[in-house]
Amino acid sequence: MKQLLLLLALTTAFLSTFSISTTASNSEEKSRRNRPMTITVKQWGPTQADIDNAQKRVEASKEFKQRTSGIRFRITGVEQIENGNLPPTRYRIHYYDYTNGKSFTAESDYATRTRISIKETDLIPGVSEEEIRDAYEIARKSSFFAENVAAGRTELFEAMPPYTIVNGERLVNIGIIDYSTGQNEIVGISFRNQKAIRYPNSAPPEAVSTTSSCGIASTSQGSTFPGLSGSYQLTVNGSDGQPLWEMLAIRPSGSSGRSSERSGLEIRNVKYRGKSVLKRGHVPVLNVEYDGNVCGPYRDWQYAEGFFAVPTEGVTYPNGTSGGIAILPPDTVATTVVESRNDQGNFRGVAVYQQVTEFGNELVLVTELEAGWYRYVMEWRFAEDGTIRPTFSFGSIANSCVCVGRVHHVYWRLDFDIVQPSNNVFVMERENKFLAQITNEQMLFKNPNVNRRLVIQNSSGEEAYQLIPGSNDGAVVSPGRNIMRDPFGIGDFWVLQYAGTSTSPAELDDPNVSPDVKAAISAWLNGQSTVAQDVVIWYAAHQRRFDDASLTEWRENIINGQHVVGPIIKPVRW
Repeated sequence: MKQLLLLLALTTAFLSTFSISTTASNSEEKSRRNRPMTITVKQWGPTQADIDNAQKRVEASKEFKQRTSGIRFRITGVEQIENGNLPPTRYRIHYYDYTNGKSFTAESDYATRTRISIKETDLIPGVSEEEIRDAYEIARKSSFFAENVAAGRTELFEAMPPYTIVNGERLVNIGIIDYSTGQNEIVGISFRNQKAIRYPNSAPPEAVSTTSSCGIASTSQGSTFPGLSGSYQLTVNGSDGQPLWEMLAIRPSGSSGRSSERSGLEIRNVKYRGKSVLKRGHVPVLNVEYDGNVCGPYRDWQYAEGFFAVPTEGVTYPNGTSGGIAILPPDTVATTVVESRNDQGNFRGVAVYQQVTEFGNELVLVTELEAGWYRYVMEWRFAEDGTIRPTFSFGSIANSCVCVGRVHHVYWRLDFDIVQPSNNVFVMERENKFLAQITNEQMLFKNPNVNRRLVIQNSSGEEAYQLIPGSNDGAVVSPGRNIMRDPFGIGDFWVLQYAGTSTSPAELDDPNVSPDVKAAISAWLNGQSTVAQDVVIWYAAHQRRFDDASLTEWRENIINGQHVVGPIIKPVRW
């Protein structure tokens, strides 16, 4: 009976959506615009002062001084140790020992009740803003480039891969464009020896260096350190004064996942009209494969927040401009690299604003990410009717590799808690005419020919949400022919039973830490039941790209077009 009711509700929802999208008038749109949401923001978790004090305590300790005596080292990130639904009380600070090519961590609590524990790790850290800045200085002073740098004939940029291991040493890679010849070159910076090292063929094996370049000019403003403070509880009231949306928003720098990658703009404990929808939503895996492996393949990181533009007046910064969140005034929007085709901005973190779109009045959370020469724009959009739209869009600064065709793969991890943790999952096809329950963990493929999607339902009620693939999201199997056209992408949907976050590595990420950068989500499949369970769904989008400069499309300041991917998460009964 429940499935019949759900099927009827899904049919109604589909017809209602069609009706709204084809009959909405200008007066209705104006009416929606005149019903602003009220946004309340509250700091959650450690402040930046707490984090800074923790670092000072660590580095003043006897244990730390013994570990770092006589070596070159640098802090590479700060990790908050999760504490369930409560703010973190413990931290883990990551360091890199350049002298010996080793990583180590320092762990303790903010209340300073426990001793500082120093541990060696096998982690190879990602690059940080401070490393890139210092790498630029070493390159500028190098005998290879000093003359052209002094004459203003060069441009420096962050490169891919971010580092290369040579004879056991981690070299941080940066790119240099010589405008006198048009030549691109990628060099490795040795912090152990404080010098630039040139690669054979002017680039590491995973990249190319030619006289051609595509993408926009780099401004080299820099991106954020992994581990900055910036978690906020958002309460959004509708025009009736009642809570419409509630959520915890975590800036990319402080997001969860493997410490060298993180997972972008993360949302947790999302409620719509007082009922739970998502326990957590984020992007732990982001990678790219180039045609013919001319470059890469790469796995990108999602902690590095780049600059984008917010209005210069009327913006509210709840914790100051460095606090990582900006609330924009009515009738204004943030402008990212996708709209402006400009690598410059005045803010790093998460911008929050309202915007009327075809989905109604939406609350928008947006950030811009940097990974080497890539620029990614990540959004979460929340409409008044309960629709959630996570999106990803793409850009890049000038370099040789992005002149080559490639496919970017974005993997969202969606921990659904529809009303409660106990949920059921169904496959729906052919515009609501087919409904089958998924009873065990499995991977599924998209099939646009039958409009395949998933439905996640409260196991003891009628509330449900649909997970609908976006029209630009691609598929790894050719529809109707069962041909794997993109084996690098692996799959489209994974339905898993939640396994907690205490495994190592935690299921907050995939377990792949090898040179093979493919998503390894299927490693978590072990046939467990998904009937009336706490379920986690991974969803993948596969975006085919060419020269970024040729794919700029936008309308009324709303990011759209073929360069934007992401599913629609839509309520059925609420």
